Amino acid sequence: MPRHQRDLKLEQFWRRHLAQQDLSGLTIRDYCTNHGLNEASFYSWRSIIAKRDRRAEPATPATPAFLPVAVVDAPAPHNDPSIEIQLGGGRCVRLRNGCDRALLADVLALLQSQPAKEAPSC
Repeated sequence: MPRHQRDLKLEQFWRRHLAQQDLSGLTIRDYCTNHGLNEASFYSWRSIIAKRDRRAEPATPATPAFLPVAVVDAPAPHNDPSIEIQLGGGRCVRLRNGCDRALLADVLALLQSQPAKEAPSC
């Protein structure tokens, strides 16, 4: 029996903060100070989650760390400026001007933690 029971809510809490810190542009120290988090706990959870993610990865050939990006000079429909992010596995995220950064971090963390399924492209 495992020494510690895995707390999924606590893991989701830290996954969300790891993603938000990454998107925030702040140092880990500044992010932890701003959010009342213990810096040592932040580093510890970052390591724990990275190990869990490595164990959960299927034994497939390594995927490239960077994917090609194509910038298309086309007007957005209805003069609605938006950004479209194509993710692996055919998934994509469309953002409108003024998207909440915390919400985006939560969505990307959730998508990153879930296996890709067949999905229509953007």
